[in-house]
Amino acid sequence: MPVSKPSEFDPSELVFVTTQVSDVEVSAVTAIIRGLLREESDERRAAPERGQSAWQQNQRPMRVPVQPGANRWRGFTG
Repeated sequence: MPVSKPSEFDPSELVFVTTQVSDVEVSAVTAIIRGLLREESDERRAAPERGQSAWQQNQRPMRVPVQPGANRWRGFTG
């Protein structure tokens, strides 16, 4: 008997406690379990979603243009 990896699903290891399970029901349960295990495995391999980086969190909107005039910034033109 070949040794399987822990992540592999071996349908022959399924034990049905309910009596009179049909071949169709066994196939359906096997397909569902296989799909759930594959989905879980894919989620574990996927890169984790990250929130905003420190750089993104510290970004600020650009300042409004500086307008020269009375009681405002003025240039040093003389």
